[in-house]
Amino acid sequence: MTDRLYYPPDHTEEVLRKATSGASTIEDLADLLEYTPKTTSNKAHDPVVLGLIERDDYQLSVSEDARRVVQLEDTAPLKNAFIELPGVQEILDRIEKEPIDVEEVGRLISFNTDSNAAAESTFKNYGRVYAQWIDYLGLGSYSNGVVAAGSIENTPEKEGPLDNPRGANSPNVRPEKVFEILPLLAQVESREELRERAEYSEGEVSKIVSTCYGLGIAESTRNGPELTNRGKELQQESVGNRKRMLREALLELPLVQAYCERVPEDEFKNQEVMEQVSEDYLKGWSEVTIQTRAKRLYSWLLFTELFEEKSRGYLESTENLEVGKLAAP
Repeated sequence: MTDRLYYPPDHTEEVLRKATSGASTIEDLADLLEYTPKTTSNKAHDPVVLGLIERDDYQLSVSEDARRVVQLEDTAPLKNAFIELPGVQEILDRIEKEPIDVEEVGRLISFNTDSNAAAESTFKNYGRVYAQWIDYLGLGSYSNGVVAAGSIENTPEKEGPLDNPRGANSPNVRPEKVFEILPLLAQVESREELRERAEYSEGEVSKIVSTCYGLGIAESTRNGPELTNRGKELQQESVGNRKRMLREALLELPLVQAYCERVPEDEFKNQEVMEQVSEDYLKGWSEVTIQTRAKRLYSWLLFTELFEEKSRGYLESTENLEVGKLAAP
């Protein structure tokens, strides 16, 4: 078992609360957490690495320190265990001298835990996890992609916007609605005609067209929306090739790139990754906005086979997702 932490501290807190309340097996813990056994097993990893839970195959037992963390709200056991993890003291020594970014944090963790990571995005994912632990335990500050011993100026992690100049920065409708309207885009001569012939409200047509613009399969002209070469080719392709083409188009969107860069290595909750995007880019999206964006993107991630559904709302990346090849949004 690797001694690298997988998740931010709130995951460990959640597991400790449930385990302390009486869960003695992975199955018990899964029932209390309302996760699949596989996800629960992954989430139990960090408390085990920190020495707060002992695990023997599927059997669990909590330590006295775990009870102290939960019942007395004493984080000292967490802090002591965290500092002893590979690479952590080196990071703390570095930030005492000067702030460092999450990629550098991740590289240090990768090297010290014998990880095979090589992609910049993976280092950033590692770094974000440890940066949040450092901030949570009061060992430093983390904000906007930077870790420091003192306070950090509140500037965005990324200077570039997540906006897409072509149209929607992520799909506004499900894939089937795009396929339904593609033949009409090849036939109509104006936006008004499209509205008349489409079996959707004006607002829904606007969402579909904006999605087509964003994916580069249609473009706005003086005569209304028209198919691009990509859109014309998409119409004629098999289902398999359609998925491939739309997968490539989807990964051109800055918001989707930011999302994919933040997915963990194993099963994850779709909405939590969208929350991380909002936080990292200082978007301040409301909970409803985060839910809406996550829900709309969900069907596209499945259709393009970038991810597979493990249980409702939970995804895991497939071999089609090559994060290291994404352009930085």
